[in-house]
Amino acid sequence: MNDMSEMNGSPQKRRRLAPEDLASPQLFRLLLRLGLPAMFGLSINAAHHTINMIFVGMIGEDQIAAIMIVLPILMLIAAFGEGIGVGVATEVGRALGAGNRSRASTLASISLAAGVVFGAASAVAIVAFPSFLLFGATPAIEPLAQHYLLIIVVSIPLTMAQIILDFLAIAEGNARFSMWTLVACFALNIILDPIMIFGFGLGLQGVAIATILSQLVALSIYGAYHARRLGTVRLTFGWRFGDIRHLKPVLAVGAPTTLTSLATAGAIAMILSVAGTYYGEDGIAGIGIALRLLAVGALPVIGISLGAQSILSFAWGRGDISRVLSAARMLSAVTSAVGGAFGLTAIVFSEHLASFFTDDASVISIAGQAIVATHLPFLLFGLRQTVLILFQAQGRPKAAVAVGLAQNGYLLFPLLALLPPFFGFSGLLGAMFLASALTGLLSAVCLMRTLSALRQRSADHVASIRPYPSFCP
Repeated sequence: MNDMSEMNGSPQKRRRLAPEDLASPQLFRLLLRLGLPAMFGLSINAAHHTINMIFVGMIGEDQIAAIMIVLPILMLIAAFGEGIGVGVATEVGRALGAGNRSRASTLASISLAAGVVFGAASAVAIVAFPSFLLFGATPAIEPLAQHYLLIIVVSIPLTMAQIILDFLAIAEGNARFSMWTLVACFALNIILDPIMIFGFGLGLQGVAIATILSQLVALSIYGAYHARRLGTVRLTFGWRFGDIRHLKPVLAVGAPTTLTSLATAGAIAMILSVAGTYYGEDGIAGIGIALRLLAVGALPVIGISLGAQSILSFAWGRGDISRVLSAARMLSAVTSAVGGAFGLTAIVFSEHLASFFTDDASVISIAGQAIVATHLPFLLFGLRQTVLILFQAQGRPKAAVAVGLAQNGYLLFPLLALLPPFFGFSGLLGAMFLASALTGLLSAVCLMRTLSALRQRSADHVASIRPYPSFCP
């Protein structure tokens, strides 16, 4: 029995879940139809965390600082979930393309089990050593952070499962189902936050409980999705222990994503620690507000890029260089417009935006400075995302890692070691600005060189050029 005959629901529902035609001549329309659901899903994620921070700010500045101290720990764990998700989505897509649905189902089932087991083991480790992991916490906020961490730790295996299930839905071509599941999850979380925080008087612990409850609802939706066999992949417990070997290619493909996410988590932890050195809880809260606002602008750009990745990969696989060139140009224009508009808005209204999170004048002043420092180079963020997606579509994971690790890795950490000791808090802001700006310039140079090479290829001058620009990563 084929996949379509096994699906439940009406023909109209099946049409809604069907993937887009990646060869459609209406390229801009296709980019919007693939990019907007991903953008909307990630935007609602950013909005959820931002509104969540506003509610926390109503409790106090120490609570904002406590959540920001815990954030890198959760990001470190989620990095592995994202890596497994990217890897299993790629491998499942290849297996489905080869007509091997059995292998796709086995890969999905093993990867989901591995993610949940890893999440549970991580939760146990955190419970055993909570104080050791709260890097950069001041004596005033460490108890708050520890109490929050010991409750939110329950959500870690749930988060791992949700991340992997999201990627599996996208791999099947059901990006819209993933989007609406995320919308339901985050909308419920936004509703539950004030109820738990103020209605039940649970404070910071209420934030953690609201997160856990919303995740359980999202996982229930995915449970119904797979139980009704609305997709192609069949999750099962029927795999054998020897099938664990299939995790090797999944982990290999997802390694670049994991490394980039790990670097980001480490960078945030280091930045907050340095901020706390100079301004204590106010410094951590102010930088935390700026970083949270930065995520609001970054996630929509990343979402559009994720939608375009399938277009670029499909065209590259077909050898349609002119379509790759057109899609890359279009993506760079759209992402630059979105990133530029958000960056300029944040710079102009920096302190006004910070005041949504707190009414403390000191925190608002620190956050305003940090917003300007982080959002001025954000004008080039769209180019970074475009070149990353283009490198991945061309099968250049090492180049993608080199660009991905620049901003929060090999550029940022030396600057953090050099500038703050000489210039204090201004040195911290300068390090964040320079790392982002240099990454943007590197991305712009590599993008121009790569597009130039694509233009020459498209004009059939292959023999006269190198396969890739020589001085790009």
